[in-house]
Amino acid sequence: MVTLLLTALLAVAGLLVAAPAQACSCAEATTAQHFADADAVFTGSLLSRDVDHPDWPVIGSGDPALLVFTAHVVFKGEVREAQGVVTASSSASCGLELSGKGPFVVFATSDPDLPDGQYRAGLCGGTAELDPLVVGELADLTNLTTSTGAPGGLPLEGEAGTEQPGGPDLLLLGLGAAVVLAVGLGSAWLLRRRRGA
Repeated sequence: MVTLLLTALLAVAGLLVAAPAQACSCAEATTAQHFADADAVFTGSLLSRDVDHPDWPVIGSGDPALLVFTAHVVFKGEVREAQGVVTASSSASCGLELSGKGPFVVFATSDPDLPDGQYRAGLCGGTAELDPLVVGELADLTNLTTSTGAPGGLPLEGEAGTEQPGGPDLLLLGLGAAVVLAVGLGSAWLLRRRRGA
């Protein structure tokens, strides 16, 4: 009984263990370079951020985070009104750690390992808070205008890539059930011990 309780407690402690952080170093690049390297470029507000830990209970800085943006203006690529973009969960692994809802300018790339319509972006790709100078540069690069004459195009209706691949984390659910069971068994053991004393 004690062994089971200790195992459960160690498992819970393992939740706090993180994989060693890596360093991210970005080379300087112009807006034109970021634009050329990207498959999708748009401005938008951050709607949600959801982090997945596939190696739970080990939490790594490279664990995938799904950012869902409400797209405002599109300068390149096929972008939906609600657009999903995957990044590493921490800037230590060159992931996007955006602060607040934005608006932001997003430079994203396609990845065959991601679901259809989902893009990938990182710290070194140019994604940042919206800067009117960058928007002006993007307007010059594309010559796109909306129906109102504003620079850029409008996103397509609907959503794309807004769900994490896979379903619920079964390992996490199993670990939670094991902890609840261990606590229940530990409580029963302590209760019996008190009655026997």
